[in-house]
Amino acid sequence: MRKFIYTLFIFILILQSCDDIFDYSPYQVDFEERNMNEKNISKIVSSTDLGDTLKIAFTGDSHRFYDEWVSFVNTVNKEDDIDFIIHIGDFTDYGLPIQYEWGYNIMAELEKPYLVAIGNHDLVANGPECYNLMFGAFNFSFIIGEIKFIFLNTNSREYAFNGKVPDLGWYENELIPDSTFNKAIIVAHVSPSDADFDSKLKDEFREITLKYNNVLTYIHGHTHHFEIYNIDNFDIDFINIYGVEHMKATILKITSNGYEAENIDI
Repeated sequence: MRKFIYTLFIFILILQSCDDIFDYSPYQVDFEERNMNEKNISKIVSSTDLGDTLKIAFTGDSHRFYDEWVSFVNTVNKEDDIDFIIHIGDFTDYGLPIQYEWGYNIMAELEKPYLVAIGNHDLVANGPECYNLMFGAFNFSFIIGEIKFIFLNTNSREYAFNGKVPDLGWYENELIPDSTFNKAIIVAHVSPSDADFDSKLKDEFREITLKYNNVLTYIHGHTHHFEIYNIDNFDIDFINIYGVEHMKATILKITSNGYEAENIDI
C-alpha cells in the first residue's frame, strides 16, 4: 500500500510539471494567434497600392477540404497583383479549436494579408470563443480608398432566430454616408434570401441596404456554388462564392466604374 501511494505521488508530481504535454480537452482554447483580422486590416490599409484597380481573392466554406485549401493558397501566391484575400466563412467544420489552428496554419502561408468572416459552422460548440480570440469581432469594417468593407454576422439560425442577428442597428450605422467613403461592399456568410437568415429581419435589412444608395454588392458563401444574382426588391447584385472543394477561386476586381468577378482554377 505504501509503495502504491508513493508511486501515485510521483505520478501526480510529473503531471503538475508537464502542463504542456497534454491537451486536456478538444475544446480548450489557448491560441497564440489573436486578433488576426485587426492585424491584417492594418497591413491592408498601410500597404495596398491604391491604383486604378483593387483586386481581392475570395474563398470559403473550407470545412475539412484541406488539400483544396492548400491549393487555393498556392495559386493565390502566384497572382502577384492580388491586394488581399477574404475567406467568406465556415473556416472550420465543427468550431473546434484544433480546426481553427489547422485553418490558421494554412492561411499563414499566404503572402498577402487575409480576413475571415464568421460562418455558421464557426459558431458550433465553443467556436464563438475561438473566432473571437483568433480573429476578433463578428461584425467589423474598414475603409480602403473610398470603399468601406462591412463584415456582418448573418448566421441567424445559430442564435435561434432571436431577432438580434444580424445586428441591424450596427449595420445601418456603418452605412450612414460620410466623407471617408462613397461605396460599401457587404461581406457575410449567409444571404438574406437563405432560410438561415432571420426572415423577421429581412424587410428591415433590405430597407437599410437600399436607404443610402451606397451598397455596391453583397458577397457571401454558405451554399458552395458560384452565382451572381438578384433578390426581389433588392436593387443590388449578390455574389455567391464557390466553396473551395470546387477547386475554384473568385477574383473580384473593383474600379471606379464598378466591379467584375471572375473565377480561376486552383
